[in-house]
Amino acid sequence: MKTKFRWYFIFFSLLLVGCAMDNSEFAPHTNEIDLDRMLIVLSAPSVNNDYYADVHQQIIDFQIDYANMIIDNDNVIIVVDRQTRPLFDGKVPADILLEGNIEDIWVRDFTTVNPRYPVRFKYYPSYFERVTDGVYIQNTFERFAKSWNVDFEETDLIIDGGNIVDNYNNMAITTERFLEDNNLTYEAGLDVLADTLGTDYVAIIPYDDDVMGHADGMVMFAEENKLLLNKYDEPFRSQVLEALKGGLPATVEIIEVEADFDDSVWDVFASACGINLNSTMTYEHIYVPVFGGPLDDQAVEIITVNTTKTVHKVDASGVCFMGGSVRCLSWQVAGENAKKLIEAARE
Repeated sequence: MKTKFRWYFIFFSLLLVGCAMDNSEFAPHTNEIDLDRMLIVLSAPSVNNDYYADVHQQIIDFQIDYANMIIDNDNVIIVVDRQTRPLFDGKVPADILLEGNIEDIWVRDFTTVNPRYPVRFKYYPSYFERVTDGVYIQNTFERFAKSWNVDFEETDLIIDGGNIVDNYNNMAITTERFLEDNNLTYEAGLDVLADTLGTDYVAIIPYDDDVMGHADGMVMFAEENKLLLNKYDEPFRSQVLEALKGGLPATVEIIEVEADFDDSVWDVFASACGINLNSTMTYEHIYVPVFGGPLDDQAVEIITVNTTKTVHKVDASGVCFMGGSVRCLSWQVAGENAKKLIEAARE
């Protein structure tokens, strides 16, 4: 009897082990491959990057907090090199970490715009001491994208991704910096940008920052037909409103939001602290930067009452002084491209 019992024990033990092994591939994953969930990709600064050395831990801390907020709402991946990955281990799920080498953290600017119909513009920013730096940064992204078969259209038009704000459908906004960088007239700029983006309406507005000239520090879509705009002093306010109304359909409602502009500068970049409209909008969620300032609650309330999406507050006080915020640090991906990256991170 003892011998017979021993064999039964061994048999059932092996059966249990086999079941456990078979079920492991069905373990729950952090990211869901779901058309209603957009993928937000962050690029971690390498421990070998001297430029961010003094603020490296602040950026890492922000990305950890931001990623953990996104997890229950949308999909998220952090691209991180092998030497830097230990700083994330145990602080975010392992299956959202994708090993790679993308040179800069401001992925909005040199990756692709419009997650549904991605287009890569030429990253050739005038604010770099050497314009070849922009080419180098974008090349690191393109090598990364090629390694995971990320598909997108390409154009030689010069524009930073932060200088395109769209509603993911039929409208896009940029600033006059686009015209200057590409030596285009206003009418030519409207036509070529509408054609490149496949959009029906384009507004080209004056910019409020002489260094970057980005639109995403000025405006954001809360809904397809609701646009939020920083409230500016005259006469600049009227100039921006006139340009928006001239390029967008009359059905668009424009709501002004007070901004607590910060005059400080980091390197050559004006602070983005106090600008709540530098938000990341996905299909069902909006991630709004807050800074602990007096206008945070007011801005969040205005955004909330003007959208059907769920609004989340993201503490951006640890990064905004560098000239960018939540949207600037987010590359948005959808569809098959998102699936490829999610599966790559799972592996």
